[in-house]
Amino acid sequence: MEVSSGKRRLVIREMELKNFKSYAGSQSVGPFHKSFSSVVGPNGSGKSNVIDAMLFVFGKRAKQLRLSKVSELIHNSTHHRNLDMAVVSVYFQEIIDLPGQDFEVVPGTEFTVSRTAQRNNKSDYYINDRRSNFTEVTDMLKGKGIDLDNNRFLILQGEVEQISMMRPLAQGPHDTGLLEYLEDIIGTDRYVPMLEERSKRLEELNEKRQGMVQRLKIVEKERDALETEKVAAEAYLGKQRESLECQRTIFHVFVRDGQRNLEVIEKSLRELKTKLDYEQNKQKTYSKDLKTVETSFNKELAEHQKLQAELDTATETMKEFERKDVRFQEEIKQLKQKIQKLEDKQAKDRGKSQALEQEAEQLQEQLPVMQQEVEQLSQEARHKEQVLEGMMEGIKDEVESLTRQLQEVRKQLAPGESEAQRCQAAISVASSERDLLLKRGKGAAKKLQEAKDGLKATRSSAAETCTQVAALEASLDTLRTAVSTGEHEVAAANAELQGVEGSLRDVRGHVEQRRAEAASQSSQGAVVKALLAAKASGQIPGIHGRLGDLGAIDKQYDIAASTACGALDYMVVDTTAAAQSCIELLRHRQLGVATFLILEKQAHLQAASQERVQPPEGVPRLFDLVRPSSEPMRLAFFYALRDTLVASDLDQASRIAYGSNSRWRRIVTLKGEMINEAGTLTGGGGKPRGGRMCLGTAAPRAIDLREAASELATAEKQLEQQMQALGAARQRVAAATRDERTARQDLQKAESGLPKLQMQAQAQQDAAADLQQRLAGLEAACQADGQEEARLNSLEKELQAAQKELAKVEGSMAGLRSQAEALNKQIEGAGGEALKKQRKQAAAAQQAVEAKENEAAKAKVHIQTSKKQAAKLIKDADRSAAEHNKTEKDLETKTKLWKGMEEAALGVFQSTQQTQTALQEHAATLDEAKAEFEQKKKEVFIIKGVEVELSNKIQDLEGSNDSESKKLRHWHAKIADMAKRLKASDADGREPAPLSDDVIAAADPHDLQFKVTMMEEELGNMNPDLSTIEAFRAKDADFCGRQAEVDAITAERKQTKDEYEELRKRRLDEFMAGFNTISLKLKEMYQMITLGGDAELELVDSLDPFSEGIVFSVRPPKKSWKNISNLSGGEKTLSSLSLVFALHHYKPTPLYVMDEIDAALDFKNVSIVAHYIKEQTQNAQFIIISLRNNMFELADRLVGIYKTQDATKSVAINPGEFAVGPATISAASPAGRLPAPVMAA
Repeated sequence: MEVSSGKRRLVIREMELKNFKSYAGSQSVGPFHKSFSSVVGPNGSGKSNVIDAMLFVFGKRAKQLRLSKVSELIHNSTHHRNLDMAVVSVYFQEIIDLPGQDFEVVPGTEFTVSRTAQRNNKSDYYINDRRSNFTEVTDMLKGKGIDLDNNRFLILQGEVEQISMMRPLAQGPHDTGLLEYLEDIIGTDRYVPMLEERSKRLEELNEKRQGMVQRLKIVEKERDALETEKVAAEAYLGKQRESLECQRTIFHVFVRDGQRNLEVIEKSLRELKTKLDYEQNKQKTYSKDLKTVETSFNKELAEHQKLQAELDTATETMKEFERKDVRFQEEIKQLKQKIQKLEDKQAKDRGKSQALEQEAEQLQEQLPVMQQEVEQLSQEARHKEQVLEGMMEGIKDEVESLTRQLQEVRKQLAPGESEAQRCQAAISVASSERDLLLKRGKGAAKKLQEAKDGLKATRSSAAETCTQVAALEASLDTLRTAVSTGEHEVAAANAELQGVEGSLRDVRGHVEQRRAEAASQSSQGAVVKALLAAKASGQIPGIHGRLGDLGAIDKQYDIAASTACGALDYMVVDTTAAAQSCIELLRHRQLGVATFLILEKQAHLQAASQERVQPPEGVPRLFDLVRPSSEPMRLAFFYALRDTLVASDLDQASRIAYGSNSRWRRIVTLKGEMINEAGTLTGGGGKPRGGRMCLGTAAPRAIDLREAASELATAEKQLEQQMQALGAARQRVAAATRDERTARQDLQKAESGLPKLQMQAQAQQDAAADLQQRLAGLEAACQADGQEEARLNSLEKELQAAQKELAKVEGSMAGLRSQAEALNKQIEGAGGEALKKQRKQAAAAQQAVEAKENEAAKAKVHIQTSKKQAAKLIKDADRSAAEHNKTEKDLETKTKLWKGMEEAALGVFQSTQQTQTALQEHAATLDEAKAEFEQKKKEVFIIKGVEVELSNKIQDLEGSNDSESKKLRHWHAKIADMAKRLKASDADGREPAPLSDDVIAAADPHDLQFKVTMMEEELGNMNPDLSTIEAFRAKDADFCGRQAEVDAITAERKQTKDEYEELRKRRLDEFMAGFNTISLKLKEMYQMITLGGDAELELVDSLDPFSEGIVFSVRPPKKSWKNISNLSGGEKTLSSLSLVFALHHYKPTPLYVMDEIDAALDFKNVSIVAHYIKEQTQNAQFIIISLRNNMFELADRLVGIYKTQDATKSVAINPGEFAVGPATISAASPAGRLPAPVMAA
């Protein structure tokens, strides 16, 4: 009993008893542990009332609770008298076990079942406080797995020994024996009432059928007494009717011949009249059509001449329009080119102007920043100068004279320094403006040269690409032809390969068949070889060979056929004499024995072998899967296999074999497992045997021993040739596929590359045109205008003058600067390194100020230059725009004139096209009209001649038709007379059956007339009693009715018997399966509990377990086998508990309640049982009432029961959470919660 991880099970959480028996007020019992709870308490405290409370809720009556009335269940004591009612509530929940003691309550599965007992002896049920009834409560609890029928979950005080003491079989209808106890648990007791019903019905049907059979025999004897006279009378009437039928047939033959003649005549008349009407109507139509066609032809001829004149006039006008169109197109093209150039120049000038303006704006925005930076740098320079002056103040005395000299020199340098700065600024401004103008001119020249080089390269590339496009277009047709040819070659090669593969499969199958036959014959013993040799030599005729060699079967059924057909090694012969001759041959040569299958003895199986059957579940019949070598061999295989079926596996075989239809009892699986007619199973263990039959898709043939080797060699040679042909075909397919794939790849590459090359060529041509247009603008940009040239010359002069003036100023200040420099060095030497450093910083700051001032001055010059250049470009763009507008107006005027001319030309062109199309169409119409006119004249002449010929033929056929009609009326009258006479001669007055066309067609009037004459003579010599026919029919009808009744009751009896046997078999199979499981588990439980004992459940009658019952025998440890009645109380208890635990393993119940099951056990056995419950029964809830400490000390939870003031109370604790010590144990609260564990100090 292992833990079922993740499986839900039902448990009792707790119980609440209110005024029930010894419990006063509302008392909570529990909560109970999910596995093992023990109820303990002194005698008389009310422990057993816990079980009574459960039984009360589960629907037991007061008498089953040891009381006579329900009202006696209400508590009654000194302190609690005259209580109105008692209530018991049991709280259930479903849980999922978790590792250890933990569990998880399944949400939504908690429910409460309550029952009340009232003073008026009434009782009510409640489910979750909702009023219910006994049926609903018990059905709900049964549905949760509680066995309320057998009460296996409950063992009351003293009942544990009674389980093992049950008799083998019940002694009466209200008694329960061990057989009934187990059968009720196994579930086969449900078959008992059905079996009794079928048995009773079977007896009734046997008695009823016996009476019906007796009455049937009496009627049959009376009917048979009239048989002789009835036969004679029927013979007379039959002869008479036969004569009349012959005469009627003769007349029908005459009618048939007349009708055929008349049908031929009438058909010919209809056809001729139809033709005549058709020809007359056609002649009228054709004459009328001839006039219409002639009129239409003349009209079409005049219309054609008119259209030709109109076409000539329109063609001449169209030529004049074409000359004008060419002149307009050329003029418009030149105007468009001019507009495009003006647009490009205008866009370029405006773009450059905008760029210059943006650059000037950016520099204008940066000027304030530059001036601010100049101011900041000036402040820093002044600060550094002040620091320097401070340092100089420290050495004032030392350098005072030097400083005064330096200041004097600087005063003299000041005018020259100012003049030099002015000259330097003028040089910087002039240089910047000159460089800007020169840079613009150099950039335009560079772009011009790049454009010329690009134009040359682009034209060269465009020419090369166009050459590639032309070559690729020329190669496309060749590649397409190569792909188409490759596809045809691949298809042809594949078709050839498929044919070779099909031939190879056929040859290979043939070779395998020959090899199998050769191997089979080589493995045959001396007996088979001797018999086949006798057959080959003609010594013994009628030998066919070994049965397994005379049929073939698919490979997947090889094992099934080899297992199920034991007769495959039989020798098949035609007659008994042939079999005797074979036996004599074997005896004479002392070769051993053989079994022979004689075909002439199997003729009675012919009808059965041809019956079409529908086995259950669509499984095939093994006989239907065999392909015999000849038709007689079908009987041989049917004799050997009959209705043996082939199932896919043993489960399917078992369902069919043990089903209701007894015909399909013999079944074999594909693995060789066999179920015989008796229901026994064979197979398994060793390797399944196969190879006892020929395999293949075609029916085998018996091979002569002398021809086998030759045929095998020929077949193998053919196989080798086909293999070589296959290899060659595969090589051809591979080569063709490879060539086709290469050609297709080349074609795909060319088709995908051609559009790219075309687009590339067009792009290169467009680029060359664009470069050509740009060259004019670049050439114009390279040629500077007069203002730029004058400005460059002016700037050069200004720059030279400023440089000369700067050189002159610098020369005049050279001596003073040398003096200042010498004085600075002396002053610097006087102040030391610190002063030198400060001077350098002051000088650097001054230089930074001068650099930033120069940068600002250059920006101002650049702004002015950019604005001038932008203004000039705007003027150029405006001039281009004016020219552009004028050119567009010219283009618009020219385009309007051209469009007007085109519209006029389009009208003339459309008119010309329409006229030309109409003329072409009309020419065909004119030819058709002329041909139709000539044809109509010829047809009208022919139709007039056909009319005269048809009229003459119709007159001849109408005369023949009148003659044949008179003959038919005469023979129809004769047939009607024969029908009346046949009806009168029929005993039932039935109309004669109409003669079929086949009978009439096969009849010979001369032979029939001869038969009529002979039968008339025979009838004259007969004198029967015709009344015996009616008497026999009455008796036969009575016999058939009674026979039907007997057949119906026989079928009903068979059906009832089959149902009885099926129920009996199902009951036995199900019971024995459960019985064996329980018996094995009982043995295991008893051995475990008793530490070595043995227990056995035995059938008193092994053939029919239900006749004598079951005996429970045990062998206690170290003792002999004993009957249960001879055991001690403790041994009986152990035996009963072993059986209880075994039944729990077979059919678990979610909870068990046991009252003092250990009362008769000693210390050792109590411990064993307690440990088993503690350790193994984790998949059920055990609530055990016990006074033995060996039992309750192992419980997961103790529920203590005690009584004070004549009222029972309850307390629950977890023993495992408490330690032995001076601490006290507190009782659980009324709500059932356990106290916190108290640990020893």
